[in-house]
Amino acid sequence: MEDSSDSFSKLNTNVSRETLLLFHKYRDLIINEKQSLISKNDQKHIWIRHFHDSLRLLNFIELSDLNIIDIGSGAGLPGIPLALVSNQKNYYYLCENRRKRANFLNEVISQLSIKNAEVIHSKVEQINYPQFDVVLARAVAELNDLFSMSYNIIKKSSTLLFHKGVHIDTELKKATKYWTFDYSLHESTIEKGSYIIEVKNLIKSIS
Repeated sequence: MEDSSDSFSKLNTNVSRETLLLFHKYRDLIINEKQSLISKNDQKHIWIRHFHDSLRLLNFIELSDLNIIDIGSGAGLPGIPLALVSNQKNYYYLCENRRKRANFLNEVISQLSIKNAEVIHSKVEQINYPQFDVVLARAVAELNDLFSMSYNIIKKSSTLLFHKGVHIDTELKKATKYWTFDYSLHESTIEKGSYIIEVKNLIKSIS
């Protein structure tokens, strides 16, 4: 599939023209940023590989005043695209420890006038209060490490949604040694081997 705003719009018919203009501006901000936020090759695939892939999460997130954290947010993916389309019904916290990237995220929020997102300049392990309904991560760490990083910030009812690739079976095998959880795997319809893992009822196993 061609990587273009037209292809993105066909895949995401719920995105308004006004919001699409914000995505164009967001794309420019990523590409023109001096620090390397995504690879040069990926700059040719932002619309589908990054923006559309982020919005796949909408299938698993209710629009109902949820507090959602995107850990290791980096360029703001997937948190910024989700915030742009959720019509302020959910609130997004972009957790990013690297100062330059946190500064970039604050600039994006300002430039795009996003009202339902803010940056947490911190390691997620340093956040020690279970306030988040949904935890997101994309290209951050292996599943076992993501569970460890997230455990202190989730509630019993929380859902964890992580983008994963072809090694998900190996990561699951390792994670089940230390954790019990319910999960579902959702494979991309346009990219084989690209998954979203949906995790609920995460509990640290007793050794």
